[in-house]
Amino acid sequence: MDKGIKKYDPHAIADAKMKAIINYREARREFNSLVRQKDEKEKSKYLHYRFFSNEKNSVEDAKAKARTDDEVTDLNILLDDAEELMDKMFAELDRVTTKLELMADSNATARAEMKLGGFVT
Repeated sequence: MDKGIKKYDPHAIADAKMKAIINYREARREFNSLVRQKDEKEKSKYLHYRFFSNEKNSVEDAKAKARTDDEVTDLNILLDDAEELMDKMFAELDRVTTKLELMADSNATARAEMKLGGFVT
């Protein structure tokens, strides 16, 4: 059931939509930040395996080792969680937006019925 949109109160509706937008954008920022962190960690691990390790690694070997490094895989787990949260927040935003559209359609239909009812005598 709707928690923030129980009535046709415009303030409650606007507040629910604002919160949904803020939560979605915050989740998206967190996801994007983790993507950047993972990329930077992967780059630094690549450089480590390619140039600073005692064994000589080819470019492809260094890339593969960097992708499978423990620090990078830990970030992948966090990325999955952040992506799931972002999906939930988008679903909530979509739910609020759909509810607003349905309410607008309902109001338009009610107004049209009232106008038509006035012509019938």
